[in-house]
Amino acid sequence: MAQNALSVVARIKPDEVAALEELLSTIGNDIAGNTLVPFPQIKSLHFACWLILNRDSRFPPLLVLESNHDGPTDAHLDELIRCAGPGLDAIYRKCEGYPMDGASDPNSLKQYLQRHSVQCPAFYVGCYGQSVASVRHAMALRQEIEGFLDREQDAGRLVGLSQVQIFQNIREFARTLQIDPPYTPTQAYDSILIRSKVNTALALLLAAALLLKFPRPVIVLLLLFTVALRWHEIRDVQGPSPTPPPIDPRLFGKEDIFTQNHLTTMVTVKPGGFRLGTLKGVLWLVNQLAKTVFIAGNLGGIPTIHFARWLLTDDGRRLLFFSNYDGSWASYLGDFVDKANYGLTAVWSNTDNFPPSQFLFWGGAQHIEEFKLWSRQHNEFAHVWYSAYPDATVSNITDAVQLRDGLSQNLAGPALARWFQRL
Repeated sequence: MAQNALSVVARIKPDEVAALEELLSTIGNDIAGNTLVPFPQIKSLHFACWLILNRDSRFPPLLVLESNHDGPTDAHLDELIRCAGPGLDAIYRKCEGYPMDGASDPNSLKQYLQRHSVQCPAFYVGCYGQSVASVRHAMALRQEIEGFLDREQDAGRLVGLSQVQIFQNIREFARTLQIDPPYTPTQAYDSILIRSKVNTALALLLAAALLLKFPRPVIVLLLLFTVALRWHEIRDVQGPSPTPPPIDPRLFGKEDIFTQNHLTTMVTVKPGGFRLGTLKGVLWLVNQLAKTVFIAGNLGGIPTIHFARWLLTDDGRRLLFFSNYDGSWASYLGDFVDKANYGLTAVWSNTDNFPPSQFLFWGGAQHIEEFKLWSRQHNEFAHVWYSAYPDATVSNITDAVQLRDGLSQNLAGPALARWFQRL
């Protein structure tokens, strides 16, 4: 099943900001038990957050909803309204333009959310094609198999058995299980891995062909772009920079509670059409790679991201980044610097206060301490953050999915040995 992104951006009534913060805090402090937005009942929802953007006085206060969900967004909105209509009503009544009927007219509420939806120019999915039900089923199945093997080991029933015999016993045991939620197999994970490798090879061949056969007009345009880019980079270093916002102390109270963490970064795009156009071009490329090459749980060498997206708001004047990831903030930023600093720099060098870059890809995030400080200063606090499986890492999910897929195959030899390594 395909995963999709819903992003809703609405202006908050100026006199309702404090009340909305209090309401969202009430929901966020009791994610599983609050009655306004019963997240566990929303079966299509992987991750979600609500946050208020109100630290930059140059822009009106905004309420932003990030939802990572299964299936078409239209159907997800219907489920969201069906399960959490009263909560949505209480939240969005504090925003401008909200219909008087509110949740009493589901169609009116849905149209309001659709009108304020913003398309993301780049969207990444870590566990490609795996629905919430698929993830939970695979993780539960793996846990059952591990428990079965522990019991068999303790009883001495594995002594003298080959891997093939143990595998057959596991298959027989798995057939007896009735795991909730039920899961209907769709696409085997091995086929996703193969598609990723094929697409990578095709992308490299296409890049090589373009480099060898660039027509002269294109070469001239690239040279002109490079000169213009370098001129902007030099001017950025020499010119004054806006004062960055102070670090929000609330960030530290919600980090490292679960195996996963949530990150929101809001930055101002550097003025001028050149920077905005360059940023849009880079995000377009990131989105194409995320849909074709980086579909096997790895974004540019980073294997810990469940979902990530970039949004342009305020008529392209600000760039918003959301990420749901495994591990600590420090390790995540370290992965960015070590494994994906070129891509990071290509995106964020077009925004204010980012460490100086050279020729779009170099410098920038390679200035490690400056980059980490820049990130902290521009991180936004999410009043509400939900994960459908907060203790599962990307690696654990992909291992569990491949274990489940392997049960339907007649594995032997090295393939079977690799299957057991995933337990």
